Amino acid sequence: MDYECEIRRTTHGVAHIRGRSLPDVIFGQAYAIAADHLATIADQVLKVRSERSAVFGRGDADCHVNSDFGYLAMGITPWAERMAATQPDHVVAVVEAYAAGLNRWLADHGTDALPAWCRGAEWVRPIDPLDLFRLYADMALMASGRNVAEFVGAAQPPGAPPGARPNRPLVDDDRPGSNGWALGGEVTEDGRGVVVANPHFPWYGDGRFWECHLSVPGELDVYGVSLVGAPGVQIGFNRDVAWTHTFSAGHRFTFNSLSLDPDDPTRYRFGDEMRQMTSTVHSIEVAREDGSTEMLERTMWSSQYGPMLDVPLLGWSDSLAFSLADLNHGNDRFLAQYLAMDVADSVESLREAVRQHQGLPWVNVIAADRSGEVWYADPSPTPNLRPEAEARFDAAVATDPVTMLFYSQRVAVLDGSDPENAWLEDPGAPLRGAVPAERLPELRTRTVAFNSNDPYWVPHPVIRLERAPVLCGLYGRPLSPRTRMNATVLAGDAPSGPTAEGGKWTRGDLEQALLDNRSLLAELLLDDVIQRCRDADDDRLTAAADVLAAWDRAFDVDSRGAVLWREFLAGFSDEDLRRGGSLFAVPFDVDDPIVTPCGLRPAPAEGPDPLHTAMLAALDVLGRAGIAPDARLGEVQFIDRSGERIALHGANEVEGIVNVVAPIGAMRGSDLEPKPAGGDPIPGRTERTGLCSTGYPCTYGASIVMVVGFDDDGPLGRGLLTYGQSGDPESPHHADQMREFSAKRLRPLLFHEADIAADPNLTSDTVRHTEES
Repeated sequence: MDYECEIRRTTHGVAHIRGRSLPDVIFGQAYAIAADHLATIADQVLKVRSERSAVFGRGDADCHVNSDFGYLAMGITPWAERMAATQPDHVVAVVEAYAAGLNRWLADHGTDALPAWCRGAEWVRPIDPLDLFRLYADMALMASGRNVAEFVGAAQPPGAPPGARPNRPLVDDDRPGSNGWALGGEVTEDGRGVVVANPHFPWYGDGRFWECHLSVPGELDVYGVSLVGAPGVQIGFNRDVAWTHTFSAGHRFTFNSLSLDPDDPTRYRFGDEMRQMTSTVHSIEVAREDGSTEMLERTMWSSQYGPMLDVPLLGWSDSLAFSLADLNHGNDRFLAQYLAMDVADSVESLREAVRQHQGLPWVNVIAADRSGEVWYADPSPTPNLRPEAEARFDAAVATDPVTMLFYSQRVAVLDGSDPENAWLEDPGAPLRGAVPAERLPELRTRTVAFNSNDPYWVPHPVIRLERAPVLCGLYGRPLSPRTRMNATVLAGDAPSGPTAEGGKWTRGDLEQALLDNRSLLAELLLDDVIQRCRDADDDRLTAAADVLAAWDRAFDVDSRGAVLWREFLAGFSDEDLRRGGSLFAVPFDVDDPIVTPCGLRPAPAEGPDPLHTAMLAALDVLGRAGIAPDARLGEVQFIDRSGERIALHGANEVEGIVNVVAPIGAMRGSDLEPKPAGGDPIPGRTERTGLCSTGYPCTYGASIVMVVGFDDDGPLGRGLLTYGQSGDPESPHHADQMREFSAKRLRPLLFHEADIAADPNLTSDTVRHTEES
């Protein structure tokens, strides 16, 4: 196949690719992203090919061995082969073009042009379309099976040869998050839609975004970001409609507990019968320290639900085991899904594309168009349970210790030996066992819609959705402080709000509100907390009150007192912050979920005051870190980017602000890219706020920041890709946009031809490829 495209780069290395056909443009997209991220893509391909052990050896606690066997047991390659054989012709052509673009860049530049950590590596080699289909299968499992691949690979029945078990939690204490806003014609100054995209994704390794603009005359004109390694645009806008995503709080998978035959741990009860697990022998190549290799075999087991799991603490005993059921396994539609979304011409056509393909794997959609229509939905695949099973699960989350333990790690566990818990098939759903699209939650409006990673039922400051299937997310549960702050902002009740006549929003208002960095919990509680500290007749508490009284109630780089408020709040549990507990006087009320909990809880009549205890603990922990309570936030909250220390504004989940920037909370990466060293942990605080001996070295938070509206000529947007276009620390586009983010300087998103041509840093190259070249 022959390809030809023009690749233009504007300020910060943003790629604008145009060609005569979609394959030409996707070839160019891959060629351009290879210059910035080929190392990450090649590393992920090695992973999904189950070849990490062959290159890097067994790894710590057999992490490479278990990953390789896990991906074999999850059937990634057969899934990829099926996709390659059954996808529509235009999808196959796109994947072939993407592979050709990556390979052409590698042929042109070689491995010596890669980042230092893999420069000259022999394992970076040409990629074929099947490799990419494997990679896209893995992307579909980003919020499910890929996170437990090592636990699948380590799962062995009692009596099997012993092996190293994963030495990490089943699910890390991450908080994958995002904010997405859509505002409609009834609330904007110009009567058109506006979308605010603020996904929170990792700043290193896989899972990053890359900014691009893809154009085919008369066919495609879309701007936004793609996941590294993926074709098209996943979050973005075209001439008529803009959309963003947030991580869904629903469940794409379940762990199924199995009661085993006491005489054979590979047989399990299902109702009144015993069923035999199936086994497959897999083999991998493993590099030895002396440079030689060995072949390693392992028998992997599956139940009717899917592969078996080595669950921490519980494992696989003579009487109990766990099996993974992943609804996204086999989701073959998400490539065609995004290609269809990229050419939507309204909210309605975007909605129809989503409902037709039903391929979005793990996200909410928040969208608006130039006519002022708004749409929110959580259309991700959701397991379909019987009403009785839903009721049991809803109750068990609050009453059953095992269910509660798993759910605290965002895992839904079901009794797989009870047929009543089996997923129901519905002819209206594209995946076996999925809830059909018409039963999934959505809101259509001309006012506002938003999501900040809590379940679907509060997509608006006032409007509440009806109860959806239980695995879409628990209904009526308390919201995070961040969700409440997002709703407060959009209701116009925050310090930064709409300024146009009639209380209408402008794009500038929304940009200001997004980066305002005010803390909801400070707005609700600070004055009373200060007074309570002054009333304590304690010199340390009085000094803390003085610091907080001088604080501007924001988490800006010049804010003094922000770190003390953060560490004070960390003295209370998530339950306290969400439900009320020992912090709030008025507990959470399902009928008033944005306003409650509220009011400071009075001091107890007897015993220590938990407020004083939390404030003194905050002073102590800051002292252990060598940080003054009134330190400027920018002095202690930072990122080390290309050897440059950059001060950062923003906060994490504890404080209740919109703009998330933190040392913790990123979803677990599966890449081998080196990460910057952090300081020494402070027990009890590093895992809560990220505080360590060096302060708050950030690695996660706001990624692409976009505020996009429309006029008669099309889209008007401003934004940033905070961590830059390139994953190479030696690139000028590794730290450049982080400096701009630190200063809150968003830039125009250049969509129109005249604006691109006028960019002072414009470069242009034509890339051609023939089958012979």
